[in-house]
Amino acid sequence: MTDKNKIVWGKPPSNNISLEDCEWYHIMKVPGLDKLTEGTYDLRADIDNIFGNLDLKNKTLLNLGQSTGYLNFAAEERGADVTSIDLDINSAERDWVPRANEDWKKDLRKFMDGERRRRNAFWYAHKAFNSKSKLIISHINNLPKEVGIYDIGTIFSVLCHIRDPFLALQRMVSHIKEKIVITELGGYTRRKTLKNFIPNLFNKIFSKNEASTLTFLPRYDRIPTKWWKFSPEAIIEIINILGFGKTSVNYHHNLLHDGSKVFYFTVVCERTVPVEKCDYKFNGNYKDIYPPIELLRSNN
Repeated sequence: MTDKNKIVWGKPPSNNISLEDCEWYHIMKVPGLDKLTEGTYDLRADIDNIFGNLDLKNKTLLNLGQSTGYLNFAAEERGADVTSIDLDINSAERDWVPRANEDWKKDLRKFMDGERRRRNAFWYAHKAFNSKSKLIISHINNLPKEVGIYDIGTIFSVLCHIRDPFLALQRMVSHIKEKIVITELGGYTRRKTLKNFIPNLFNKIFSKNEASTLTFLPRYDRIPTKWWKFSPEAIIEIINILGFGKTSVNYHHNLLHDGSKVFYFTVVCERTVPVEKCDYKFNGNYKDIYPPIELLRSNN
């Protein structure tokens, strides 16, 4: 039986992963390939905003959810020593919305088959880039106690997929000593554009405070991997509670594969309470043992 306090390090399934066994989430230039990968998101022009425009040279960086790895490789290019956290692709630990009138287990199995292909793409690129980045296999809410302390944390568009995002942040920041950079979808109306100038000026003049909101997203007609939409204020208030009292917000966008824009906000959070003085222990009953995918298959 696996010791939940021990780190499980990810490793490639073989030394010769073929391109035919890969599916790309990120559009990127991988050494040895003649053209860009056919991914969904192109983060290349926006990556410095995603990193909070921080200097990563000689920093240790803990990244939540590397997918096919572009953030890993971009951070290494900027001089960081990178470790990522991502789910076990052979278990059902993903926070999937269990909609009662659907065969959600079948849908989850199909999704996880795609996750295996995306994990293959990560390892393919990892080898091509000669990356030294490491991968911890864990749900963030069950992060092993053995995980060390890192200078900087990054979370790019992951909190929306987690059923208990406060616990996820609590687990994450317990291993971060300097800053954490959190990016989520939204912020289109907050950008400094002519279209937004008048309503934003009106709000400023009349001292209208922006609401701290978490919007519950699951519906029967929506993708079952998304749980929450955050306002920047919600992220700031949560992170303040967790010992990061200095924050700044940046509004930016990256591109989809078809060239359309996707808008984000990034909160750069600086620790003001030393990590050694913070009590991040959680004594609740969050379920930390998930069934293997094969068990789900046998139950259907």
